[in-house]
Amino acid sequence: MKSWFRRVSTLRPPAKEFETFQEGPLDNSKNAWSGVRGETFRVRGKNYLSDRVKQQSAPNAFDLVEVEVFKSTNGKVENYAACPESAIARARKNGDERFMLMVVFQTVTIHLVVTWRVEPKVLDDDLVMKDLWEQYLNGSEEFRTKRFKVIPRIVDGAGSLKRLVGEKPGLLGKRLNFRYRQTDTHLLVICDTATSSFASRITQACMDQASRLTIDLGFLIEATEANELPERVFGAFRMSKPNLPHAKPLTWTEEVSAKEPAIDKV
Repeated sequence: MKSWFRRVSTLRPPAKEFETFQEGPLDNSKNAWSGVRGETFRVRGKNYLSDRVKQQSAPNAFDLVEVEVFKSTNGKVENYAACPESAIARARKNGDERFMLMVVFQTVTIHLVVTWRVEPKVLDDDLVMKDLWEQYLNGSEEFRTKRFKVIPRIVDGAGSLKRLVGEKPGLLGKRLNFRYRQTDTHLLVICDTATSSFASRITQACMDQASRLTIDLGFLIEATEANELPERVFGAFRMSKPNLPHAKPLTWTEEVSAKEPAIDKV
């Protein structure tokens, strides 16, 4: 007897475990990062202390290497620069020995990591920026924390989030704890976003709407003295609609790579 019923398969393709956060075009990207020109940000001008006038920043002083997003399976990661999967470790493996700056924004699980390459020639052509960078590099923890400035700019996102984040430059050290690890070849800056209830609220709001959020972030060292002006953005990037629930997991633990000599400024 002919059956009038079709057998329908209930098997589904396995869900993708994670999606790699990768470099993409500046516009219309998803789960991607891209570099942003420093000139698109306004910073303190040459005579800011007397006239309060801001100006267009010079081009980014540092070269953006990579932006990484990962989900830690072992809590907050401190010395990510020592991880074999990090942008610094991979650059060293490829023979790049130039000095690098790595900034890590921590939550309990999700980590946002930005790495820049410091180009000596660029600094030699801008002695104001060079002197301020050397102060930051060789300065105390207090100096570094007080001067670290971020300029946010939401390109695409909910109006409520735009109002919450704003576009004013912020000195993160006023609300967040910073920790530092330094070697002869890199400086690691760790920003713990869980140390402030207000920052945690902003971070959580951004994470909740991440798949619909595109945001630019510009970074600079705040100039407070006349001889440190004008300010200059040292690096900037765009984060476009990251897929945080499916961020790449990191199972590495720091005990695995305890050999790296480091000068901790905590």
